[in-house]
Amino acid sequence: MVVHLTDDVGEFATVAEPFLRSEPFTANVIAVEVDGVMSGQRSLHPGSRWILVEERGQLVGAAMHTPPFNLFLPKLGDGVPEAVARALSSAGHRFPGVSGEAVTVQRFVGAWEALGGAGSRVRVRTRMYVLGTLRPPQGVAGHGRQAVGGDADFLVDWLRAFFAETNNVSHDADIDGVARRRLADGQFWLWEDGGEPVSVAGVHPPAAGVARVGPVYTPGQRRRRGYGSAVTAVASRAGMDRGAAHVVLYTDLSNPTSNAIYQAIGYMPDHDAEERDLLAG
Repeated sequence: MVVHLTDDVGEFATVAEPFLRSEPFTANVIAVEVDGVMSGQRSLHPGSRWILVEERGQLVGAAMHTPPFNLFLPKLGDGVPEAVARALSSAGHRFPGVSGEAVTVQRFVGAWEALGGAGSRVRVRTRMYVLGTLRPPQGVAGHGRQAVGGDADFLVDWLRAFFAETNNVSHDADIDGVARRRLADGQFWLWEDGGEPVSVAGVHPPAAGVARVGPVYTPGQRRRRGYGSAVTAVASRAGMDRGAAHVVLYTDLSNPTSNAIYQAIGYMPDHDAEERDLLAG
C-alpha cells in the first residue's frame, strides 16, 4: 500500500471523492469538512494533512487531520489503518487523539502503539444513526422555527453548555465563531414553547449526499418534555429539504435516553465510533 500525505485539500477532494461516496456515513465528517473548505464556508486549519491510501493504483482509503482536532478515520479495510499509522509515524506527524469508526480506530491505535507511539484511552463511545421514515413526536407543546441572527448570543451559551456537558470543551475552540457561521448559513433550528426558545438542533448541509444533525441541546430545566425529539425532527426535515439523500446523527452510547428518543422518531443504528485521547509518553 502507498500512503500519500498532502496539504492540498483541492487535490484530496478530487481524488478522495469516489471513496467518500462509497462510505457516506463513516466518512461524513471528512466530507463535511472538505465541502466546507472548498466552498469557503470553513477556514482551512493550519497544518492540516489529508491522507490518501492506494493499493495497486486503486484508492482504498482516505483520512484527515485538521489541527487542533483529532485524526479522523472512516471505516477502512484490512491493513489500511496500519498503513496509515506507519506513514504518520515515519513522517513524525503528531495529533492529540483519534476519532472515527470504532474498529478502524482500534486497529490504528494498536499499530500506533506497536510502532512506539503513545497509548490511548477512550474519551467517548458513540453510535451513528441513519434516518429511515421520519416520525415527528406528537403532542409536544410549541412549534419549530429556523434560528436567526438575533438568536446568536443564547445559542453560543447553549453550545458552550453542550460541549461542557459532553466533555468536549476542546472540540471546537472557537465556539462563538463556529456558531455564528453556522447560524448565518441557516443550519440551526429551534423549538419554541410559550414564545421562548427551549431547544436547538443543528444540521450540516448535505455532503456526499448526507446531512448530519448535531448538536442537539435542551437546557436542563426544559428537559423531559419532548422538546429535543421535536427539534431533532424539524432539523432532520430541513436536511432532507436541502437535498440530502440520507440524514444521520451521532449519539453518546452512555446516554440511553438519547439513543431511545432518536429511534422513536425514525433513526436506525448504522455503526459505532470512538474518540480516543493519546496519552502523554
